[in-house]
Amino acid sequence: MMHFGRIAAAGLSIAAALLTATAGAQAQTTVPLATWGGANHIGVRQFVPALEEALKKAQPNTITLQHFPGGQLAQDKDMPVGIPMGQVKFGWITVNGWSGTVPDTKLMDAPTGLTMAELDALIEKPNGLMDALKQKFDEKNTVLLGLADLGPPAVVSNVPLKTPADFKGKKVRVFSEGQAEAVRAFGGSPVSIPFADVYSAMQYGTVDAVILGFQGVDSQRMYEVSKYVLVPASFLGTTMMGWAANKQWIEGLPEQDRAALLKAVDEASHSNRKAIVEEIDQLTKQYKDRGLQVTILSPEMPEFAEWQKATAPLLKSTLSQLSPDVAALIEAKD
Repeated sequence: MMHFGRIAAAGLSIAAALLTATAGAQAQTTVPLATWGGANHIGVRQFVPALEEALKKAQPNTITLQHFPGGQLAQDKDMPVGIPMGQVKFGWITVNGWSGTVPDTKLMDAPTGLTMAELDALIEKPNGLMDALKQKFDEKNTVLLGLADLGPPAVVSNVPLKTPADFKGKKVRVFSEGQAEAVRAFGGSPVSIPFADVYSAMQYGTVDAVILGFQGVDSQRMYEVSKYVLVPASFLGTTMMGWAANKQWIEGLPEQDRAALLKAVDEASHSNRKAIVEEIDQLTKQYKDRGLQVTILSPEMPEFAEWQKATAPLLKSTLSQLSPDVAALIEAKD
């Protein structure tokens, strides 16, 4: 009888240990971060380690971060549907690409003329852009966790293009409808060309100029086929990146884990914004060292007023399509 008692006791001990282990496993929160694009993009190579480090500091939490890079879970174009539907729990997004889901993100393609510093201040201010967009994303079953501006696009050419009037008669590669409208308004012809083909388009004269991300001047070796780079503030829009999560998923996390994740993403996104500015400064020097003439438009330059005047009707049209509270953020600045 004692023999069976020992067996029963041992069984109970094993069962208790299994229950404890199971409870411990259940206590772990897995956060699956979906990114896409190249591993060397600053939104991946800098943000992910920064998030991991921030999570270590944001205690207590039981979070295990699982990074799924290269579009393993979803590509950028999939995020505006995948996140609200819950197919993607937590992902890196291009905010400009959400205009069909969150119409107020059209602001990112508007010719606001804001510098990166001004846009950063607009994001940060109480009841500013971040707060306004959080509300708009929330209405679409999505929690916007952080923003990071990649900066205005660059105009690459073989002749100097410093004012809107310089675009007259030019064939210009664009990558958004907002840019196409601007080029048409300036008297130029917008052309849609895949990013991978911009080098050959400039090389063979298919276009007179190319609009692309400032970082793309390096990755596409535009310094080999062009002479001039213009960064026209955000008169041709800006590329706003961000991080967003499915609302039900994040609200279903244990309270301490949710708080830790929100805090960590906020810290990592601020770190990412700083890193982007530093990278732009480094790239500017590299481009100049490679023989490119780089002009970064700023409010004190005489050309700035010309851009402001030429794009004013486009800005007015875009603002009329936005929610009054979002439009007011730009109108108040003016």
